[in-house]
Amino acid sequence: MKVLVTGNQGMIGSVIEATLKSEGFEVIGFDLANGDDIRNLDSVRDAASGCDFIVHLAALLGYSDETAEDIMDTNLLGTWHVLLAAAEAKVKRIIFFSSVDVLGIFKGERTPDYLPLDDNHPCYPKTTYGISKYLAEEMCRLFTNSTGISTICLRPPGVFNEDVYKYIRSRRQAEPEFEWKPFWEYGAFIDVRDLANATICALKCPNPGHVALLLCADDISSAQKTSRELASSLLPGVSWRGGLEFDRAPYKALIDTTQAQQILGWIPRYHWRA
Repeated sequence: MKVLVTGNQGMIGSVIEATLKSEGFEVIGFDLANGDDIRNLDSVRDAASGCDFIVHLAALLGYSDETAEDIMDTNLLGTWHVLLAAAEAKVKRIIFFSSVDVLGIFKGERTPDYLPLDDNHPCYPKTTYGISKYLAEEMCRLFTNSTGISTICLRPPGVFNEDVYKYIRSRRQAEPEFEWKPFWEYGAFIDVRDLANATICALKCPNPGHVALLLCADDISSAQKTSRELASSLLPGVSWRGGLEFDRAPYKALIDTTQAQQILGWIPRYHWRA
């Protein structure tokens, strides 16, 4: 099976590419680092020709030096080009990398309606990046409705590799409150290897049509306090919907990935406390 991977040279894309190859997939890479631009429809069409699947990661992430116009141009027009190319190539499935930022409750944008978070939580994106990802998810949904080609939108939080683990540990040694200042990210993270495995599962699982799924590690990356302690101390006015599972696993993640596990057949394996 041949897979087009856009953004294959990035931290996440490179691990996904290696994992795909280890699973026997033939990978066609498409990355701006190699001169490949998803804003160029003809280039995307050529790359997608003959592919069975597309894994679409290429995007601007909303850094301070990126204009709103550039973000929308890359993240929306670029995704539209991927969808057009997928339809012409008659691919079986598209895995679109979205973000928890579509919820609009990360990076201090807004308090959540409730905790733990789940796939039913409303979306309130405010940033250009969050809005671009939310609208791209909607394009995927409408694309599936019109073509029948499945689109699976994955919504990961911060993605950790060994370098990130080391950086966070060193910062917390110097400043224990680093984990919730200037804003708290609910202790949410996912190991890049788990994210790559989720991609494999998304390619192999039974056809779900269109879905948007939150992904997360099973535990929080808190240095000291438990999940419930952090929720009650940092967000005391937010409705708590957690059950006895937080007694059995005090550091359980505050993002519920039940739906992703059921639909994809995926289980996160890497934990902060490993």
